[in-house]
Amino acid sequence: MSYICPMKRLLLLFSLTLTCHLQAQTFELGQWQGIIEYVNGEVPFSFTVENKSGKLVFTIKNGVERIQIDDATLDGDSIRIPLKPFDAWLKAKVERHTMVGFWRKGYRTKGIPFKAFYGAPRFESSPSGDVKKLLGNYQLEIKPPSGLPYPAVGIFNVTDSSVTGTFMTEVSDLRFFEGVLADDSIFMSSFDGAHAFLFNGRVDLETISGELVMDSEYSERVKGIQNPSASIPIPLKEVPAGHRPYYDILSAGDPNLTIDESYYFNKVLVLQLFGTWCPNSMDQTRFLREWYKKRPAGVELLAVSYEPNFSVAYGNERTTKYKSDMSLPYQVALGGKLSKGQAALPLPHLEKLNAFPTLILVDKQGFIRYEFSYFNGPATGIHHQAFQEKFEDCISKLANE
Repeated sequence: MSYICPMKRLLLLFSLTLTCHLQAQTFELGQWQGIIEYVNGEVPFSFTVENKSGKLVFTIKNGVERIQIDDATLDGDSIRIPLKPFDAWLKAKVERHTMVGFWRKGYRTKGIPFKAFYGAPRFESSPSGDVKKLLGNYQLEIKPPSGLPYPAVGIFNVTDSSVTGTFMTEVSDLRFFEGVLADDSIFMSSFDGAHAFLFNGRVDLETISGELVMDSEYSERVKGIQNPSASIPIPLKEVPAGHRPYYDILSAGDPNLTIDESYYFNKVLVLQLFGTWCPNSMDQTRFLREWYKKRPAGVELLAVSYEPNFSVAYGNERTTKYKSDMSLPYQVALGGKLSKGQAALPLPHLEKLNAFPTLILVDKQGFIRYEFSYFNGPATGIHHQAFQEKFEDCISKLANE
């Protein structure tokens, strides 16, 4: 055994303590502004860093939404922040008041530049009270760079310090936005780990217009009129009689998996077609997870995912991790690659899915009865509640047959 003199032992202990202290204090705790740097705009968001019982905890904020991350890893001056349940992460070099790095998704080859600043607000503009009374619900038309415009509802709520809300389309919403009003301008953003959105707009007495930046080098134009009763069609369909799901095709993504159709005999089946990459699917999964705990007797749930950059190994890794991260008590199967056409193959009444996620309700005789090709998430408020009531009403009818 080698001998270390007491003085050297003391110096070694001091050095180790100092090193650990410096690593823990590489950057400041508290409020930070993050920025996703698209080619066509910067998407700001807010997050906090806390030390809870010796563990770094990051919390991303979007309006009332809080995304808590407690398993970030710090290696020297580099940090990796996983963005569960998605296959995405932030990785950056950190200094005391700055971070510089990339936002990455595992199924994409390139990252998007990311930076962050300690103590900075989400938006630099100061809120203005001049246009608070103008906000509320707006009947919108959103125009992609190519293709036809589509209808939407803008939902905007103002507090003393900020404006929050979302954009609701026929198939989903864009989740939680937060921003500021400055004179006749409105600035809002959203970052949930999978999507980074920015809305720059102008408002006057009755109208709103602006640009919705949704990806690097991709944006859509928005215009609309204030309307407290703004609405869009709800794509809930009653399916004509005689159509059964093809259970062998539902598990086509994994050649080693066979779904036991007999397990669902004499049961109402909720079939969720989704993707682990999709924030709306995440919201719907959370809704279904809580509903599943109190579902009526004789009702079952099967989730089938469709993944980008597809391989069986990658798809199975994603579904396994997603089920664990989301604490799902029901079966999650791999359907195949991300394709609205492929996702429709097990459903003889469809040529392609309208959207991810989609819910299919199957009755006790094994026939498809309802198709929910939309989901209004929690950011939509009363519209989310309306979806829940409609869904549970359809389930109740099938369960009581």
